[in-house]
Amino acid sequence: MTRLLLFLILALPARAASPPGSTEVDLFTQGDPEKDTEILAEARTTPAPSGALVPAQGSIPAEVLDAARSAHLLPLAERMKAVSEPLLGQPYMADPLGEGSGMDADPLARYDAFDCLTLVEEVLALSLAGDPVHATPIRLGLRYAGDEHAYATRRHFMELQWLPAALENQWLRETTAEYGVVASYHREVTPALWANWGRRSLFALTDEQLPTGEMRLDYLPLEAAIEAVDRIRPGSIVMTVREDRPWVPIWITHLGFTVPAETPTLRHASRMKSAQVSRDHSLSWYLEHLRTYKNWKAAGIAIFEPVEFGPRLSLLPAAPVGKGNPGPEDRREPSD
Repeated sequence: MTRLLLFLILALPARAASPPGSTEVDLFTQGDPEKDTEILAEARTTPAPSGALVPAQGSIPAEVLDAARSAHLLPLAERMKAVSEPLLGQPYMADPLGEGSGMDADPLARYDAFDCLTLVEEVLALSLAGDPVHATPIRLGLRYAGDEHAYATRRHFMELQWLPAALENQWLRETTAEYGVVASYHREVTPALWANWGRRSLFALTDEQLPTGEMRLDYLPLEAAIEAVDRIRPGSIVMTVREDRPWVPIWITHLGFTVPAETPTLRHASRMKSAQVSRDHSLSWYLEHLRTYKNWKAAGIAIFEPVEFGPRLSLLPAAPVGKGNPGPEDRREPSD
């Protein structure tokens, strides 16, 4: 399939103060949904360290451009590793992206800070694009429903929006069952569930804009995942799955991706207290770490792989065009 032939010029605004009533929300790497204030306060904006990749927000840093172009003929897992190397050490920031204006005025793209989802989105976009300057439609295709890039059309909820769309649009394929016998979750999400969920007020969405319907997920139980760790392929997207709580419309609380290495390695944007940055961990160590979760226990992991060429060109959303750089437990859970 021919690679994307879209030439994009990005002109994205610098980070602006959030408008009154808006909230930075991090549904991932959370310890417990009953402790929203504590969790969000800990994961708030972290200043970029000296020497961080801080070009004009939305502009791809030269180091990332060079890495992506140097690796463009390598297998996909190698490309994912290469494009993310310059991003290692970037600070963790809860919900660092927005729409550039309106309800969430954070930029549509940035490279000086990540949360676990935005790191995965950016690495997928850069790795699947024929050239890094064509990554924008892929990032937007993962993040938004339709051509309008607005707060209301953002895929806020992993199990109900982001993951089903990524599978339907052929950005990802599910591979969990290739590593062992899976367990399954199923939930019917109703307006009543949303109304009774403690974090509902964090989302500036009308009741009609909240997704409802069937939510399901297959996962590899934690013990089976630990046994299978050496077989999990590089380039896999690994998602942390918590035990089912009937009153919470969330099962997945963290994600990262595996990179080629001598031993299975997870690369992710982490808010572990030891270093709240994008970093590598031994996948074996990380799975053992999940055993330490006490208040909201980890049930296992779900595993997916990117599809080499992504969806058809006709499925891509329209990309913004403008002038700019054409370049390219103390009762809390351990953090992911």
